[in-house]
Parts: sequence; structure tokens; C-alpha cells
Amino acid sequence: MRDTKRPPSAIRVLALCALIPAAVACSTALRVDSGFPRPVVASLPIDAGVYYDDSLREYVFERQADAKSLAWKIEIGPAHVRLFDQLFHSLFKNLVHLDGLAAENAGEPVGVVIKPSIDEYALHAPSGTGSAFYEVEIRYRLAFHSPGGEFIKHWSYTGRVRSRSTLFGSDEPVQKATVAAMRDAAAWLVIELTKHTDFHTLLQAQQNENENGKDNHDS
Repeated sequence: MRDTKRPPSAIRVLALCALIPAAVACSTALRVDSGFPRPVVASLPIDAGVYYDDSLREYVFERQADAKSLAWKIEIGPAHVRLFDQLFHSLFKNLVHLDGLAAENAGEPVGVVIKPSIDEYALHAPSGTGSAFYEVEIRYRLAFHSPGGEFIKHWSYTGRVRSRSTLFGSDEPVQKATVAAMRDAAAWLVIELTKHTDFHTLLQAQQNENENGKDNHDS
């Protein structure tokens, strides 16, 4: 005779689903959608190009349900494009959107090409941490390239925030924690980019070299 008993883990998942609103249906799809204020900083005298590849533009965090957590699908790519645009428009004298790492055919000279990426999005639910909070951690990598596409250096940094859970759904606390983690990381990036004068000198020299090369080519 076929054994129809459910394993304990499946029972725990079903019990968890029974405790949350029916609208959630044991799976949560969330699109992070928020505006981001422009930082009030003095722009660096550098023309920058930015390249958002598909992995950033279309970044989605997905996790299957288990004994301690619901299934999640969280779309955060478009929100990050808006966030980085706000940052870079404030931080640099001019910002040019590029279709790749090489900027020779961008139509206007740039001193550096920036490629931001998300290394990891981590979500820790209250049931998994034993706390009353949802915790979000986002790990980033910001790569700098020459206008010809050659790698210069990269910075790795993290935004980490938690938001108190509620009895009426998980969307709001996860949305709040995600946006706050993005802003936390952005604040760090603004401070780092504005305080490293040696790096500014490197980028300015790269821009001058690129502009001189263009002038020589035109003449």
C-alpha cells in the first residue's frame, strides 16, 4: 500500500502557509519600486560613461519555499538602474550611457567607464533568524575601466538593513529593507568616491589623455 503520509518538512510548510493571508498564496512576488534622492555633493570634474549590462537591468532574486520560508521572487534590477543614475549624475560632471565597456564610439569623450553589478542579494526571514526582523544584505561590485574598455580597478561594498516584520504580510517590510539597504550602500559609495583624491587624479589624467588623443586624431 502506498504511504500517503507527508514528511515533517512538508507539514511545516503547509502550516506556515495557513498562517499567512490567502492573497500571498505561499509565494511572494515583489517589484522594488522607489525613488531615490540625488545626493548633494560637488561634482567631480570628470566625464563618466556608465554601462548597465542585462544581469543588472534584469536582476531578480528567486528562492524556493522550504520549511522555514515562503517562496520569493523579488525584482530589483530597474530600481538599481534608477539609483545608480541618480548617484552618477550628481557625482560626475557629465554622465554618458553606454552599450558596452568601450566608449570610443560614444559620441562624446569620457574619462572613465563604470560598470556596476550586484554580486548577491540575501534575504533572511524572521523564521530563519529567530528575530522579529527581515534582514536584507546586498553585495555590490563597482568596476572602473578605461574608455577603451581596459580594466582599472574595482570596489566591493555592501548594504545591510533590517525591517521589523508585521502580522499582515511580508511585502512591506521586505520592500522597506531592500530600499534601505540600497540607500545604505549608496551613502557609502558617495563618501568613498568623493574622498579618494588620488583616484580622482587618476581618472582626470585618463580623461585628459583621452581628450588629447581625440584632438590629435581630429587634426
